[in-house]
Amino acid sequence: MIEPEPWGEDPKLDALLGRRGAEGFRALLDGFPEAVGVLWAIRDGAGRIVDFAFGYGNPSIMRSFRLVASMPDRYTLLEALPQMRDSHAFDACAQVCDAGEPWVQEITYDTPFGDGYMLGTFVQRTAKLGDGVIVFLTDVTDQRRMEAELRGYADMVAHDLREPVTGIAHLVTLLERHADEPPSPDVLRLLRDSTERARELIDGVLAYARAGELLRERVALDRVMSDVAADLGAVLEAAGATLDVGELPEVDGDARQLRRVLQNLVGNAVKFHADRTPRVEVSALRGSEGWVVTVRDNGLGVDPEHAGRIFAMFSRLNGDTEGTGIGLAVCRRVVEAHGGRIWVEPAEGGGSAFRFTLPAAS
Repeated sequence: MIEPEPWGEDPKLDALLGRRGAEGFRALLDGFPEAVGVLWAIRDGAGRIVDFAFGYGNPSIMRSFRLVASMPDRYTLLEALPQMRDSHAFDACAQVCDAGEPWVQEITYDTPFGDGYMLGTFVQRTAKLGDGVIVFLTDVTDQRRMEAELRGYADMVAHDLREPVTGIAHLVTLLERHADEPPSPDVLRLLRDSTERARELIDGVLAYARAGELLRERVALDRVMSDVAADLGAVLEAAGATLDVGELPEVDGDARQLRRVLQNLVGNAVKFHADRTPRVEVSALRGSEGWVVTVRDNGLGVDPEHAGRIFAMFSRLNGDTEGTGIGLAVCRRVVEAHGGRIWVEPAEGGGSAFRFTLPAAS
């Protein structure tokens, strides 16, 4: 990661705290993980705050918003972020500066910011500092995204579980009505299927919830792949599938979770086969940020229009296919927990190539 330039001098901070005090202030916040910035009031002839000048900014705020050290010489706050003009947020900052009462809000940015760009959701804490304010920004983007996903998943789980549970209740009612007769094989089969469906959904949601829990160590992917091949041996044999595994590297990660990813991808490659005999190839190439692992098949393929949607929870492109639609969502969650990303591309000659990145072993 490229480190930002130091923000440079802040004469108003030096005047307020003294040179040694300002040096200590910067030293304290330079290593602070949260984004911190100082804004100095610009007042009109009547003493009203009409804008703010940029003061000190720590490396975290410069890195987060891709700022450059020359920014305070080129912009005021309203010039860098014109949508703040006449806004509640601007008035609140002015009130903090004048009255000294701290202010806390949550705000989402997706906008140019001077020479940089602000993107994400932050809890903003603003406090008075001399004739200005100091702003602390806590990045909660991932947390809010996860909360939104969990709310959506809860709705979908409730919807998907309602069907088998309703079926079980109906079948139990039938059995109660005919308690003096042996249960019908068809009723028992339907009861078993509904119970299995509910169990699969519960297991899938638990797998997703635990997919972000990692025990990091050096992992030999070739050994993991050998375990996956053994796990899926019966499935591969029943489909007459060929599994070709190339040279795989050592990575930093969780062997148990990576086994789950490869097992899902290889299992899907066999499940969604075309008229041809299934052929699955697993390989890896060194990339600029680590390793890119590819699971390629000659199956039905994925329409590019649905390439992003298939990694969503409970996403099933073919409603006739068995499964809960959780497997690829688990894969994405595991890969992202490792600091990587996962995507799918059309494979040359037909089929799909699922690729994901992993950090190289240190």
